[in-house]
Amino acid sequence: MDWFYLGSSKGLVARFEQELDGEDARLADFFDVIAGTSTGGLITAMLTAPNENNRPLFAAKDIKNFYLEHSPKIFPQERGPFGSIINMWKLLTGPKYNGKYLHGIIREKLGETLLHQTLTNVVIPTFDIKHLQPTIFSTYEVQKSPYLNARLSDICISTSAAPTYLPAYNFKNQDSEGNVKEFNLIDGGVAANNPALVAISQVTKQIFHENQDFFSIKPMDYGRFLVISIGTGSAKVEKKYNAKMAAKWSVLGWLLHGSSTPLVDVFTQASADMIDFHISIVFQALHSEDNYLRIQEDTLTGTDASVDVSTKENLEKLVKIGEGLLKKPISKELDGEDARLADFFDVIAGTSTGGLITAMLTAPNENNRPLFAAKDIKNFYLEHSPKIFPQERGPFGSIINMLKLLTGPKYNGKYLHGIIREKLGETLLHQTLTNVVIPTFDIKHLQPTIFSTYEASVQKSPYLNARLSDICISTSAAPTYLPAYNFKNQDSEGNVKEFNLIDGGVAANNLALVAISQVTKQIFHENQDFFSIKPMDYGRFLVISIGTGSAKVEKKYNAKMAAKWSVLGWLLHGSSTPLVDVFTQASADMIDFQISIVFQALHSEDNYLRIQEDTLTGTDASVDVSTKENLEKLVKIGEGLLKKPISKVNLEINLSKPIENGGTNEDALKK
Repeated sequence: MDWFYLGSSKGLVARFEQELDGEDARLADFFDVIAGTSTGGLITAMLTAPNENNRPLFAAKDIKNFYLEHSPKIFPQERGPFGSIINMWKLLTGPKYNGKYLHGIIREKLGETLLHQTLTNVVIPTFDIKHLQPTIFSTYEVQKSPYLNARLSDICISTSAAPTYLPAYNFKNQDSEGNVKEFNLIDGGVAANNPALVAISQVTKQIFHENQDFFSIKPMDYGRFLVISIGTGSAKVEKKYNAKMAAKWSVLGWLLHGSSTPLVDVFTQASADMIDFHISIVFQALHSEDNYLRIQEDTLTGTDASVDVSTKENLEKLVKIGEGLLKKPISKELDGEDARLADFFDVIAGTSTGGLITAMLTAPNENNRPLFAAKDIKNFYLEHSPKIFPQERGPFGSIINMLKLLTGPKYNGKYLHGIIREKLGETLLHQTLTNVVIPTFDIKHLQPTIFSTYEASVQKSPYLNARLSDICISTSAAPTYLPAYNFKNQDSEGNVKEFNLIDGGVAANNLALVAISQVTKQIFHENQDFFSIKPMDYGRFLVISIGTGSAKVEKKYNAKMAAKWSVLGWLLHGSSTPLVDVFTQASADMIDFQISIVFQALHSEDNYLRIQEDTLTGTDASVDVSTKENLEKLVKIGEGLLKKPISKVNLEINLSKPIENGGTNEDALKK
């Protein structure tokens, strides 16, 4: 289900909303529930209250101008040499603002519209200062509790009544049967500064009570929820308080420190963050983390972070901050210098060199953190590739390379084997920090051998719990380039298993389907990590498949040419290996087509992203040309690939094509 949450809100939030709808579209058309506290409650009402044409009173793009026009009158600033003294006096003798202008403009805009008349469901929390308990105005509750069907204007004045800034609000509401209910309310932000959890709870309650709007959804089926939570910014970066300072504060010090209100800051920020943490944990535990997005700017400083400084300069600055926040990358709890890919992904898989990268990203170091950060992989290959694939130079270089190919693998693999053993040591498969899947192919039994943490348990196939170094040497043993690899592994009971392996790319050059199958098997066998997911519920899967590039654009083979090839011609044509190219590319593309068909058929196409560069030419497309110049060029190609548009398989023609207005690969990875 779709859900838009407007959090406790200042003017900078308005810039976000206008990005989300067009000339005639309105947010109320797209979202099942819109929620907000404080000014966010007012925005919620403005976006959902009907006008004379039964369309939303405001478009999202109008919200910004509303605040630019009215904020200076809602929060009039005292100027001159005694301005700060007057403001201090106001804070000590009553609310800083009398609220008359705010109350008037709210009543003018919302009129007599009642809660039940909103064009989509709304949830607006307040707090009853008399009964010391939250009062939640929700369209879902009106039928059961008709006294809540109050005027939107009264509800918005109530939820905007921020302590110390605006007066608490008293009003009475009479229901259709003549019963009168009195309310004594203040800003709902004291209870739910981030109302996302309140809104989720309201929907969950409706599901539990079998509301037919949610007939196909279970209460904890967060794979069907989409929650967008927008904060109003904070001044965390300022670090303006500390324990030594607060240790000396009296009651007045907690209420007012310079131009700040520490007690209000502490409670509201703690509430918002704890809700964010809780929702994040729940969604991640249920493998629905991509269905919850929190947008918040925590680097505000000075008057940018003020609740009420509404000068023209400050308001315009807040608009720019809001616009800039749209461009910022998504933040996760694990981020920055210490973040690692193994922290974010349930499964990482790879074949050939991809298998080695998988191990490097997931094997633990002495601190039980991943051995390599993703940013370190590039330098590893820049340093070691020339020694893994030493190039024969001079006038006879090409002849020597040809002789090597005809008399054995092109490279003996000794350096590669040595560096793999040095980096991975004695680490076993089951010790990786997240699940991994690394396919190989058994040249003796002519069948794939898949090394998977899911399969390497004592109960299932303990013989698969091999050293990561042996697994990586095996999956890197590309035919014609590196020697096949034989090793034995002994399980905990003394049973010995012999392996005769080559590069898993011959079976799964694009191993996305192998990884999906491994997870699907775990779901089928009721692995508790996936207890809430059904085997074909690809709406709960997020698959990112990264290829290593191809030379399709060169069109270097054709039927007339291949019609004349002998066995040797198929194995070697110039500096290329047609048979290897054909099998590996066919395997990769067929997997891409199959996954694309399934994900599109189940309307989950946005959950599968294939990133591949099919326009490589010359040595760019080579498996082993590892000169400094070529490696640096490949790095630039990889960086450029991030800026290219997303491509998806067009099912009509079975070809991968760029998606118009679909954004770039970089955009997709940031989502």
